[in-house]
Amino acid sequence: MKINRTFDWSKNIRKVAGIFVLLLIWQLAAQYYDQPWIFPSVIKVLSQLAHPLKGHYASGSLLSNTLISLLRVLLGFFFASIVGVTLGIVMGSVSFIRDVLEPVIEILRPLCPIAWLPFAIVIFKLKTLPQLFGVSYSHTVLDEVQLGMIFVIFVGGFFPVLTNTLDGVATVRRNYILLAKTLGASPSQTFYHVYLPAAMPMILTGLRQGLGLCWFVIIAAEMMTGSDSGIGYLLMYAADNSAMDIVIAAMLIIGAVGALLAFLMHRMMYRFISWKEKEI
Repeated sequence: MKINRTFDWSKNIRKVAGIFVLLLIWQLAAQYYDQPWIFPSVIKVLSQLAHPLKGHYASGSLLSNTLISLLRVLLGFFFASIVGVTLGIVMGSVSFIRDVLEPVIEILRPLCPIAWLPFAIVIFKLKTLPQLFGVSYSHTVLDEVQLGMIFVIFVGGFFPVLTNTLDGVATVRRNYILLAKTLGASPSQTFYHVYLPAAMPMILTGLRQGLGLCWFVIIAAEMMTGSDSGIGYLLMYAADNSAMDIVIAAMLIIGAVGALLAFLMHRMMYRFISWKEKEI
């Protein structure tokens, strides 16, 4: 069945109209209460967004803090993806390893990533990524990448990637594997041409969920002791100083970046598993 992907103008107009109505209600409510230190107007928040390079509280601008947070998330997500996909494939393929590791995974998986913050602070303290390689200060943005933050972000993305990969590999139809063996496929050929393609939809679903959770976790990770940058840090610092226009601007940026990451992952999923629609 061919899926119609024509641009729906009426649907997109309704979406824009919904946002416009929300902004109008927000602006009217802000004018009515007239307490900008608690409920700033739309115009005041937009003025912050219109100057993303403006410095705030010696911690940098909205743009620089957002990029630092994004760097931390991408690093944590990268390690979570590598470890999660690899371990998920091994556990799904080898029943002995799955039997040994699955109880441990099931105990740790329900833990909220934020619950790992105290552990990360004690283990990694305030060490940064360059210090891991014996460099005190690299005078680059990597000095802002604390190992504790990367660990917490890693935990956030690891379990969705692992569980989805495991389920994807474990549920590959046995007749596909038997057919590959009957045709003389080697173990490596069976893996690359049977296991991996069949499990790819679930793997990509896990990656999408993991990336979203990593971005969610960064806000809490940047509240840990020693953090002095990042969009989450700026949000909390601005709240302590009753700068609600900066707080809401940071919230909108967090939401927008999260939506953008979800969109990009969705497009990547469609590219890699577009063949699946042909089976419908």
